[in-house]
Amino acid sequence: MTAGDPHALLSDMPMDEIHAGLGGTPQSMGMSMPQGAAGDQTRQMLEASVTRPPLSWETPQGWQDQGAGGMRLATFRSADTSDPVECALISLAGDAGGLESNAARWMQQVNIVVPEAPAMGKFLAAQEKIKTQDGFDATILDLTPLQPTDDLESPSMAAAIIVLPDMTVFVKMTGSRGAVLKNKDKFESLCRSIRFNEK
Repeated sequence: MTAGDPHALLSDMPMDEIHAGLGGTPQSMGMSMPQGAAGDQTRQMLEASVTRPPLSWETPQGWQDQGAGGMRLATFRSADTSDPVECALISLAGDAGGLESNAARWMQQVNIVVPEAPAMGKFLAAQEKIKTQDGFDATILDLTPLQPTDDLESPSMAAAIIVLPDMTVFVKMTGSRGAVLKNKDKFESLCRSIRFNEK
């Protein structure tokens, strides 16, 4: 991380649109958030790094595209109101912090102990690598295997990091562990369908 990089501060800012999305307030999620001028400055820096590339995608069957808003290019929600997932699509300039640092933040947000370097490297290497519709590289991080197999109720997530020219696209699905597992195939199909419509 370089000095002044807003993404270096995101571990202290759980309600940013990329690294949160679990619902509730920072306090109810047991997370801290910068207050006052420091928090405002961090959010302004983060928002300044948002990009809005000409992307298109195919909404998975049974999901609802709720449109863009705030920093999000799109928000999706599953039709299962009893145990839904929410999925956000966001784009940031540059590498937006990179794979390992983002994975560590996301683990912390669902109360997973971040592995030491060797174990983290092994976990990241084992994650699925896919191609988007027009051939861009994407890594899908599935955090559900790091949680107890009989726990279907705790918050969990799957996230994809897609590397585009001069920017990084995040696709992040959150919900209960059971809901994330149930919607994993739909999440992957959404990630594969993303197309960068260059002008």
